[in-house]
Amino acid sequence: MRNVFLCALVCAFCLGENLKDSEFFKDTNTTCPIKFIDVFNHPDWISVLEYKNGQKVLFSSVKPMFHYFYTDSYKHISPLKKMYVTDYKSKELIDAASAYYVFGSRVVSNSGDDLIPFLSLEDAKDFMAKNSGHKIMEFKDINKKLIDYLN
Repeated sequence: MRNVFLCALVCAFCLGENLKDSEFFKDTNTTCPIKFIDVFNHPDWISVLEYKNGQKVLFSSVKPMFHYFYTDSYKHISPLKKMYVTDYKSKELIDAASAYYVFGSRVVSNSGDDLIPFLSLEDAKDFMAKNSGHKIMEFKDINKKLIDYLN
């Protein structure tokens, strides 16, 4: 069991380092402005706001990204280009606007209770059934009140 844990830890570390070196994250501050942690310590939860001027702001998970979006995004002069979240199943960055989010599951991120994003509705349904999720939400359903509730 110990060997399995060590292998998983090494793989997670290597994946995070490889992702960090990708062109998408070049010249980007990797510290979450809400949780003040390096997002590559937990690369499976990374969320990103990308602005039209090319600037990217990285977050430790979905919840801090939406919190920032609803409270601090006015600090940026450039308009928002796109929001990304990490698909919980594939561990790939996906468009936040097309994702499905599981609310109220037993799984928590490094930010505590969080919304768990999926590209596929079927993956979200499977996850919800296995992890006692309460509801599947779309991007349009997420608002400041929900994020405040999760905080």
